[in-house]
Amino acid sequence: MSTTSLTVTIRRPVEDVFGVLTHLENAARWSHAVEETLLTPGPMGVGTQRRAIVPTFGGRTMENVMELTEFVPNRTLAMRSISGFPFEVGIRIDFVRGDDDTRLDWSVSFEPRGLFKPTAPLLLLIYKRSFAKDLQKLKAMMESGEL
Repeated sequence: MSTTSLTVTIRRPVEDVFGVLTHLENAARWSHAVEETLLTPGPMGVGTQRRAIVPTFGGRTMENVMELTEFVPNRTLAMRSISGFPFEVGIRIDFVRGDDDTRLDWSVSFEPRGLFKPTAPLLLLIYKRSFAKDLQKLKAMMESGEL
């Protein structure tokens, strides 16, 4: 399994940061996702599924579905891929409360198989570069009060 991690500290209370990340209508404002929507009704929790449409190469988009496997308000979100990826993907976000800020520890793991297995290091590099930009945008928007 290939894993990469990113960390960002946002000068906002953990409740605010958790709130922004669990309201999917915010995702397209700060991330490269074109759209994210909940597929399951009711409050968000373990078992909740979401669909995302994200850009890929050549102006195309890809749809994927992920399911929450861990949900601890203001502490942890974890999810795994259900469909849309040619391999297994896992994401874990830990929210660490500071005095007047929140540190996000974000880790992503890929489990490429078959012909995709040799591409794991490249996929992690592409993801890390792209998502580092997204996290900086999230930080800037939250600290300015846009989100």
